[in-house]
Amino acid sequence: MNSLLIAFLVSGPQQKPQLPAGGKSVIRVPTMAKAPLNFLKAAAGYKISLFADNLRHPRMMAVSPNGDVFVVQTRLEVKERNQPNSVIVLSGGKKTTWADKLNLPFGIQFGFGHLYVANTGSVVRWPYSQGQTQAMGKPETVISGIPDLGYRNHWTRNILFDSNQKSLFLTIGSEHNLAEEGKRRAVIERFPLNSNGLVNGPAITYASGMRNPIGLAINPASGQLWANVAERDYKGDDLVPDYLTSVKPGGFYGWPYAYIGKHHDPRMPRKPALESTTIVPDVLFPAHSTPIDVKFTPGGAVIALHGSQNRSKLNGYKVVFIPFDAKGRPTGPARDFVTGWLPKGSNREIYGRPAGLAIQADSSILIADDWGGKIWRVQKQ
Repeated sequence: MNSLLIAFLVSGPQQKPQLPAGGKSVIRVPTMAKAPLNFLKAAAGYKISLFADNLRHPRMMAVSPNGDVFVVQTRLEVKERNQPNSVIVLSGGKKTTWADKLNLPFGIQFGFGHLYVANTGSVVRWPYSQGQTQAMGKPETVISGIPDLGYRNHWTRNILFDSNQKSLFLTIGSEHNLAEEGKRRAVIERFPLNSNGLVNGPAITYASGMRNPIGLAINPASGQLWANVAERDYKGDDLVPDYLTSVKPGGFYGWPYAYIGKHHDPRMPRKPALESTTIVPDVLFPAHSTPIDVKFTPGGAVIALHGSQNRSKLNGYKVVFIPFDAKGRPTGPARDFVTGWLPKGSNREIYGRPAGLAIQADSSILIADDWGGKIWRVQKQ
């Protein structure tokens, strides 16, 4: 990691972390290679095993009340004629299709006796009964009219209920890498819900200036919403750092005018009043490492770093752990938790890309590898 990226822990918008200068941008899309046996390594005290194989681009996951694992199969960044666009269920060693012919699904959550899934332009749901592995009938639309698609991988729409299930958070990434866009881009929105889990009022912009908010999680120690955000491309290997941050209601996080506090992006016009309000994120990751999902576990949070494509030397391609204190604040830099998808010394070939995460009832952690078509399980030894 660049030694200048030392600002893993910062306390607020008044601080301005020292960042490297911009540089030449390089597009380096990795290629998949056949992995050797036991290529993944977990942190000391943990073991890793294969949970499921022969899947099609598994991304986000949700564990049902009875322990079945629901998996979104969706598109990759690479072109493909027949994208899966489905939700499958892993139950008792069997794989069944819950629903297919969805529209670029991504976020998935259980709530109000239903399974909710976020397509790129809508949020839908189906009634769910314990042990059910196939949807009955057509889905009910909960939210429509969401700005769809977006720059490269910004078609992803994630969802999360708040801790008391009175509202639903929705992520909407930017339409472009860097541009002035409409109000419903690069935001997290919050929709009020009634007692039946349906929207009963207008959405509010909960946070803005987040180029591509992807993973969402609520820290149980504080009740605070946290989000992974993938920052902008084409400013060189080490700019702009991706990040994990607590999400402040009404907060502005810089895109497209500034980044990581009051660092103005010279490719955009000056907006001094707005730039001055830019919040410095809590935890920085090396630029282009692409944090996808985040889940809180005892003592901290695990984050899946999907890996770089806009960097001369590949980075990411691993799952990291960040320690948190009892008050819900990060207390140290990211530590490697599961590694091996990026072979040592490789700058082109990879063995897969970690994406979605899920926590099982016994605290085991599931990791979806969307390029490898697998799900891995990490347990304490």
